[in-house]
Amino acid sequence: MDIKPKVGPRAEVITEIISKAANTAASIEQTIQNEYPYLTPYISLIKQTSALYEQKKRESNLMDFDDLLVKCKLLMEEFPEILRHYQERFQHILVDEYQDTNKLQSELVDLLASRHRNIMVVGDDAQSIYGWRGANFENILTFPSRYPGTRIYRIEYNYRSTPEILAVANASIANNPVQHRKKLTPIRPAGKKTHANNMSRSDPTSVVYSQ
Repeated sequence: MDIKPKVGPRAEVITEIISKAANTAASIEQTIQNEYPYLTPYISLIKQTSALYEQKKRESNLMDFDDLLVKCKLLMEEFPEILRHYQERFQHILVDEYQDTNKLQSELVDLLASRHRNIMVVGDDAQSIYGWRGANFENILTFPSRYPGTRIYRIEYNYRSTPEILAVANASIANNPVQHRKKLTPIRPAGKKTHANNMSRSDPTSVVYSQ
């Protein structure tokens, strides 16, 4: 009987784990247990791979994209004079798509804003789509508690979608247990009724049509 030997996780999966651990400020072990429990038997192997990767970067005097944030935050934490320099340079801070920031990005922004506290963030907690790479929509939910005196401006007019679509969106969003409450109001007039037909799955044009 030809039995193939067991192999570990693919290289791209290990790379993904290392990156997510960096962006969520978690250990390799925590990341695997929380996000990749099926890889628990390979924790030791992946930790060794991560350590070797870090060693190779140091030997080559290189940084990857995640290091640009990790090392930047570490630099500002360990050298207050550097932090002060950039706090004075960036006295007013604006962050767009804040619902898709991760823990590392949020903490770096908080460091920069901690002196003058002139910060504005723009986002929609109901539109977070990058959780798979470490984004945490709770950053925007906890913002008012981290910055007392925060003023919240709700932009609830929607210029893109029809009333029919927004009715479904509002009904769905209303079920979110934790959120900044909002109700989207359409600017566009009502559109044609949309019908679904799954009689012929081989022809995508027959699945959804307007009448």
